[in-house]
Amino acid sequence: MKRLLLYISIVIPCSGLLAQEVSIESSTEEMDSTKFSGLIQSYEKLIMAEREELTLIKVDLLDPLLYIMSGIDTAKHNLIRVSFEQKFKPEWSWIVAFDGQANKNEFTELRYRGGIRYYFNITKRMLKGKSANNFSANYLSTRVNYKHRPPDEDNQLSIDLLFGIQRRIWKYGYIDFDIGFENLVTSFEDTTPGIDFTSSIQIGIAF
Repeated sequence: MKRLLLYISIVIPCSGLLAQEVSIESSTEEMDSTKFSGLIQSYEKLIMAEREELTLIKVDLLDPLLYIMSGIDTAKHNLIRVSFEQKFKPEWSWIVAFDGQANKNEFTELRYRGGIRYYFNITKRMLKGKSANNFSANYLSTRVNYKHRPPDEDNQLSIDLLFGIQRRIWKYGYIDFDIGFENLVTSFEDTTPGIDFTSSIQIGIAF
């Protein structure tokens, strides 16, 4: 009988401590889960994951800012960079763009672009709830790129193949990065026709 009482006096407090530890661990897991869920919701709000968009007008602010901050008169930056993008299927869009490159003295190059984008992971992102039918996804793109140098009356035409990443940022922001190759059909006088490397990044406002 004494052994039974001793056993009970040892087991009951231990079981209470074990239950308390399990409860603490469970509460910690719930807190971690809540914190993780909050981070996901914040990220989804940041990239406008739940907002459906079929049309996008984009104005780059990064290159004009570099133009203003540049202290070198001959440095070239895109003073104007605007584009219009239209979805015609959840995975597909067409896009036209205009860039005006300049140094501190004059416009040095005008660019007119038009092409097609295929957002290859947008459907998967939509099924996972990471995105609506909008422009926040990775893409493959082909475009025609016409460049004109006003001072020299020199022209260049290329067909570009690109991989890109575009994300919406809150209600009126975006970031668009692409990298790939341009096939020079006709080239400027100081360049040679062929395949060249190209990349760009834009950070700006979108409507």
